[in-house]
This record gives sequence, structure tokens and C-alpha cells, in this order.
Amino acid sequence: MIERHIWKILRESIGILIIASAISSLGGIGLEALRTKIALLVPIIILLPALNDMIGDFGAIIASRFTTMLYEKEIKEKKWWTEPELHHLFFVVLGIAVLAAIYVAILAYFIAMLKGFPFDMIMAQKVMLVSIITTMLLVFILFLVSTIGGFYVYRKKHDPDNYLIPLATALADFGSMITLSAMVMFMF
Repeated sequence: MIERHIWKILRESIGILIIASAISSLGGIGLEALRTKIALLVPIIILLPALNDMIGDFGAIIASRFTTMLYEKEIKEKKWWTEPELHHLFFVVLGIAVLAAIYVAILAYFIAMLKGFPFDMIMAQKVMLVSIITTMLLVFILFLVSTIGGFYVYRKKHDPDNYLIPLATALADFGSMITLSAMVMFMF
């Protein structure tokens, strides 16, 4: 019985894990293009891994909570965007994510200052803005991907968690690197 479940999870997950790894790897392309510019922005270098991890964690939370609501029949696919449970999930995660983005940006800038990076209010505000915008944008994207992808996988009689969590973390990695790169290019 247990072996059958393990093989089912492995069979459902292996393809998406390979795709997720490829997506995550592509995010480095954006960073490579701005390598010299980013190297001068110590707070951004410190911010990136924390932001990647944090957004990936929020993606996993969204995906797993959505899957639970789906299995408990708390949401319906028809007009899913009107479901109060999904609104609540979105706004709770978004609120916590923004607070975490502020905290991570402040911490990254403080650590950079400990390493000798000079304090500049404009630079600190830009780092904060990069962190907040990247987080908000990706939470929104992860929420859409988790709901639309979750309904699709559920209709195919597969467990959405086996697909959504690896996909959400890969999109978080890719998205945070690309968004961060675009914002550095635009703001700095």
C-alpha cells in the first residue's frame, strides 16, 4: 500500500521536478546580464537569496492551502475568483509577504552596512521598493498559477500538491531573479 503511494507520487512529480529545475536555472540569465551592476549593490546581493527563499515558501503555502481547500470542497472551479476563501488566502499571504519583504530589505541593508556599504536613504528606499514590488508581483503570479494549475491537475485526477509546490518554488526562483534584474536595470 505504501509502496504504491510512493510510486504514484514519484510518477506524478518527476516530470514537474525536471521542468522546475530548468525554470529555476533560467533565472540566472537575467542576473548574469547585470553581473557588474549588481556586484556594486551589496544590499541587493544580500537580498536575493532571502527573497528567493521567502517567495518560494509563500508559493508552497499558497499551493498547499489551495490544494487542501480543493479537496475539502471549500472552493469551486466555476467563478473561483469570487470565492471568499481564496480572497482571504490571497490577502493574508500578501499582507504577511509584504511585511516579510520590508523586514528582509531592512535586514539586507543593515548587513550590507556592517560590511562597509555606506548608508544612503535613496538607496535604502530603492532596495525596499525592489523587495516589496518583487514580492507582491510574484505572490500574485504564484496565486494565479496555483489556482489555475491546481484546477487543471485536479481535473486530471492527480494530486495538485505534487505539481504545484515544485512549480511554485521554481517560479519563485525564476521570477525573483528576473524581476530583481529588471528592477535593478530600471532603478539603479
